Amino acid sequence: MYIALKKDYPSFSPPPNKGGLLTPWADRGVLLLNTCLTVRAHEANSHANRGWERFTQKVIDLVAAKRSRGVVFMAWGTPAGKRVVKVDAKKHLVLKSVHPSPLSASRGFFDCGHFKKANEWLVTRYGAGAEIDWDLSGATKKVEAKVVAPPETKATKTIDVDEDEEAEMAMAAAAAEAEKENEKAKASPKDDTEEDEE
Repeated sequence: MYIALKKDYPSFSPPPNKGGLLTPWADRGVLLLNTCLTVRAHEANSHANRGWERFTQKVIDLVAAKRSRGVVFMAWGTPAGKRVVKVDAKKHLVLKSVHPSPLSASRGFFDCGHFKKANEWLVTRYGAGAEIDWDLSGATKKVEAKVVAPPETKATKTIDVDEDEEAEMAMAAAAAEAEKENEKAKASPKDDTEEDEE
């Protein structure tokens, strides 16, 4: 990811000590969302098809619907690309690429230009100052999170979710949690010292 950023912004400096903490981006209004929110260590996609996809799809659909003036969706990898198929490309910028993992990044991610394309679109859509500061070096002083909101709303407006949407999200989260618990139960060996109760 840092190589792609450096290509888009030559002045970009990666965080010290090869750190991967992306919290500054979240503080600036960037939502980082994987298709699956859990994974077994060293087993990519080990929790695929266990409910997370429904949950993340609902989040994406809600963001696309509620942020009707437009947001940038960066879908990296095939699973992420499937999540943004229904996003209205007339309202939003949808950027797709291979995943930035070491196995695939050299097949197009490094040169995708997503960081620069996102900022160019944000400035065109919302005006100067709407671009994301991608800096992670820690050299810059802490700034307030910049939230770009349509003029008819306040940046601090709470997103309204109707009861059906809330119920769907709760069901998706519950299904994902149940799958996680099932996975834990399968992974933990039974204790042979337990005695049967009579």
